[in-house]
Amino acid sequence: MSDKQNESKLGTELEHKKITQTGAQRFKLKFTDYAVDKFFASFFEDGKVKARKYIPFDVSRHTILKGLKLVQYQKSKKKYFILKYWFNNKSKLITIGEFILNKFGCRECENKVFEIARAHQDDKGKWIKDPLQTMHNEDRRIESSVVEDSYKLTVNEVIERLCKANFPRAKREGRLSASSIQTHCIHLIGRNWRTRHLIFVEDYQGHGLIKFKPNYHKRTAKPVDWADLFSKFPVGHGIIKDKKFNPNNERSVYDSDLGKEVIDNLTPGLIKRFIENKERGFGTKKNMLETFKTLWSFALDKGLLGDSPPANPTRDIVFKRPEVSKSPGTRYNDLRFTDQELKTIYTTLIKLTDKYPFQAEALLFMLCTGRRAEETLKIRWGNINKARTLITLPASITKARKVEYVDITPPVAFVLKQIDKQLAGKYQGYRFVDWLFPTTRINKKRLHEDKYVRSDSCRTKELRGCWSEVVKETGIIGAPKMLRKTFSSIAKLELGTTSKARALTGHQQDSTLDIHYDKTPRSKAKEYANKVSRIFDFEKASNE
Repeated sequence: MSDKQNESKLGTELEHKKITQTGAQRFKLKFTDYAVDKFFASFFEDGKVKARKYIPFDVSRHTILKGLKLVQYQKSKKKYFILKYWFNNKSKLITIGEFILNKFGCRECENKVFEIARAHQDDKGKWIKDPLQTMHNEDRRIESSVVEDSYKLTVNEVIERLCKANFPRAKREGRLSASSIQTHCIHLIGRNWRTRHLIFVEDYQGHGLIKFKPNYHKRTAKPVDWADLFSKFPVGHGIIKDKKFNPNNERSVYDSDLGKEVIDNLTPGLIKRFIENKERGFGTKKNMLETFKTLWSFALDKGLLGDSPPANPTRDIVFKRPEVSKSPGTRYNDLRFTDQELKTIYTTLIKLTDKYPFQAEALLFMLCTGRRAEETLKIRWGNINKARTLITLPASITKARKVEYVDITPPVAFVLKQIDKQLAGKYQGYRFVDWLFPTTRINKKRLHEDKYVRSDSCRTKELRGCWSEVVKETGIIGAPKMLRKTFSSIAKLELGTTSKARALTGHQQDSTLDIHYDKTPRSKAKEYANKVSRIFDFEKASNE
């Protein structure tokens, strides 16, 4: 065999690369399902790995299949039919569909290309309409219809969205307080094991936040998120029948038939019948109505009620306040402690500081300042100035959401010294805890964690144990809220005017202090009556 023949078989001549712009394609794929299925592109080109590879089909240039190509992606290895066309002197690509053997092949691709061509080409095969714009318009119509359908959400679906949004405020930025969120959760999703997996905390801004926890009694793991919680306890599942936790065997909105109703269809009658379906106190009815108001405001704010939302069904619902309230706490509304009772409570609390550390000091603070329990228990060491002469209550913890101040008077300074004694003794490990009144249930292994010692989990949240002991030892009947009423009444009496007293109590209006907090005990009332009656004792005056 000659050398020339060997060279022609081995192909030793120089390679002639195609001219990319004007040269013809070397390889074209047959337009058959078998060829497309067996084809596998080479993504290595010019020393680089390409993300996708385009291969033209071997079709006539005089048919509707002109410009049809196959594209394969390097990562997924999926193959798609695409059509290249010219419209307004611009080259464009439109995806016809993904190649799936025996589902979407060459026959289905040809039929779809024919439909597109018939709708967008003239008789001569010229593109007179852009199919990409047509597809975009169709997608917009589909999205619009999906949005319109999403308006028809059930009450339960809105509840789930409200929970996932962390209960935002209706009229301003931020979230509801932890106590408000907890109340709403009881009525919306409570009476169920769901709430036994929730922890209600607050951040530095006073915004409530819900965290998840495992439940060892139920032997359920910590939920990953809200979707996980609702999947563990769907509608009607896990309802607690314990009489202590759920005495009336009540069902939350989520577990009731009302939850299946479309929220747009809620009426005042539906809501009122649900609330009054069981015998409830006035306060419970009021809280449930506030819960429905929050739910409706959220749906309205998020645009879930359509472009023309119906009237607010909660607006015209009113519950009559009973002449005699059945709530056990209302019996203290018009009472205050006498001066002697106040002294007895003071001395008893000092005795209980070892048994109820930080709870006793918190009650002493309330006695000396007249501050609310919710505000007192959220005070941090950082709120006290270095000279220890003033405590600044940030707006995030006050009821009025305004900055207020507490002057450190000698009684308040004594309370701070009592706390210093606790931190110098048994609870010296608590020195790095930021709360003025920390809880004794702190995880001591985590005291070195800065984030943990500043968290809501490390503060005292209730004073029930200490106060019950005070009532037991002294026999004095009352509630911690009476400490504020007593302080307010004494402040007004000593200062002479409501406006001066209001500077100490933090009330926003004189009328509030006059109506609800100026309480005169019976012994004082009798003394005042005898003093005034002297003016009208004309019989005694005539005898003199």
